[in-house]
Amino acid sequence: MKIGIIGLPQSGKSTIFKALTGEFAAHEDSSGLWRQAVVKVPDERLPKLQEIFSSRKIVPAQVEYIDVAFDLREREGRRRELEQLLTALKPVDALLLVVRNFELAGLAPEPQRELKQLHEELLFSDLVIVERRLERLEKEIKKGKVPKERELELLKRAKVLLEEGKPLRADEELKAHPLLKGYTFLSIKPLLVVVNSGEDNTCPELSLPLATEVIEVKGRLEVDLLELSPEEAEIFRQEWGVSEAALPRLIRKSFEVLDLICFLTGGEKEARAWPIPRGTTAQKAAGTIHSDIERGFIRAEVINFNELVALGSYQKAQKAGKVRLEGKDYIVQDGDVIIFRFKV
Repeated sequence: MKIGIIGLPQSGKSTIFKALTGEFAAHEDSSGLWRQAVVKVPDERLPKLQEIFSSRKIVPAQVEYIDVAFDLREREGRRRELEQLLTALKPVDALLLVVRNFELAGLAPEPQRELKQLHEELLFSDLVIVERRLERLEKEIKKGKVPKERELELLKRAKVLLEEGKPLRADEELKAHPLLKGYTFLSIKPLLVVVNSGEDNTCPELSLPLATEVIEVKGRLEVDLLELSPEEAEIFRQEWGVSEAALPRLIRKSFEVLDLICFLTGGEKEARAWPIPRGTTAQKAAGTIHSDIERGFIRAEVINFNELVALGSYQKAQKAGKVRLEGKDYIVQDGDVIIFRFKV
């Protein structure tokens, strides 16, 4: 799972990046336009799974955060940088948009204005791409070339939506259509708004773009707490009324926005969490481990994590008849512990 972090200058975007990735090494691109860090997803189920299967190690799911330094507002003479920005954001699965909700050099916070401005910039970026592609297609049609089936229709529909001030993710067909997968559309990606609040600021009610989620993080406080021991940090969080660290809260929200779940595997080598889209079949889930397992899929042995923990071992679960045999069309559920049987 890859998430791109964007925001206006001095919104505290880099502070949020540090709050999320503080203990993990960040890699900066040679252009200086973005940096990234891979973060392990906290999952309290994995140590229990490791104990049950006597696994040598734990492999949690991972999230890669990409902090983009480029200012979307600066268009003039910045075409090359804009293209680099789009290249950096193209592989991300979702966007995390940071808005300032703290005083800065005497300036009051205006999170609603920042959100509106950034949302409009995302729409503008997509509209430029759509219009350029439509121009090329129309030139090709005049020369007698036939465009891909429905591409022209889909792009015209996207243009209307963007001109109405609506993100492309608001249209389910546009969001999922394979003909648009190759474009670097930013408004088609799931959007999570992070209200970066000061210690004394409360989260305001925001008017959100379509298909958008919001979460509040006290970024500066979270960064300061990184310097403390877990026990000391917990005491300060309670004093400030922050029930949980930013990382697990943001990851949970990111999973919700992307509609992801995790299935689990256990064995002598490792206990591991595998993120997949909700609604994934057992055979497709097998493919996240290895394409050979998907291709040679025979069946899936499945038990719910909580049932397995209650019984204490996989062998006891089998004897109790709690391990189910499921076929390739079984829809995997969050917390399923699965052993795949396959033959290549």
